[in-house]
Amino acid sequence: MDKILKSITIVGCGPGHVDYLTPAARKAAERAEVLVGAEHLLQLFPPTRCQRITVGGAMAAVLDQIELLLTRQICILVSGDCGLFSLAQLVIARFGRENCRLIPGISSVQLAFSRLALSWHTALLISAHGRLPQQTAVELCQYDRIALLAGNAAAIEWTAARLDELVDDYVAISCENLSLNQEMIRQFDDGEALRCTTFPSRTIILLLKRELLS
Repeated sequence: MDKILKSITIVGCGPGHVDYLTPAARKAAERAEVLVGAEHLLQLFPPTRCQRITVGGAMAAVLDQIELLLTRQICILVSGDCGLFSLAQLVIARFGRENCRLIPGISSVQLAFSRLALSWHTALLISAHGRLPQQTAVELCQYDRIALLAGNAAAIEWTAARLDELVDDYVAISCENLSLNQEMIRQFDDGEALRCTTFPSRTIILLLKRELLS
């Protein structure tokens, strides 16, 4: 891979709606000879003559395909921002930081806090994609705002248990399908309410001190 010079561009595509794509993201996709991403991300960009590789499962096989195409300009599409709990790290680990150019996008965390008109620079960010968080309620209560990238039943159960342990000081706000037509934001005052609700895979749960919403 000594001959590679920034041939891989990793593009953060935002929360999912075409309106949240940056001009830099559009330009990178237009210049690409190979466009790689999940089907819903590929659909954000109009058809071109470039080769398209759909990511639908394990990344290992996709990375093997990319390695065979390294002499071409490759653009890899990732959800949200490529620096926040992103598949971009798998690409960088395989091909090296010196061979990858990152174009940041708007993260769903940014949009979630924006919907509530709250800042997020002091927030604790937790991902439950592929693993359950390890933070205890004692650790969580050191923060007045927490964002959990949820998306599965186990993550919701973990959040519900922590909400019960945080007594009445916190509420949970679900931010579902942000930027999409199915967007929904709901408040839950206890863990049982969370357990009794079904959430889409594109869900962020905010645990917020009640005083922030007053």
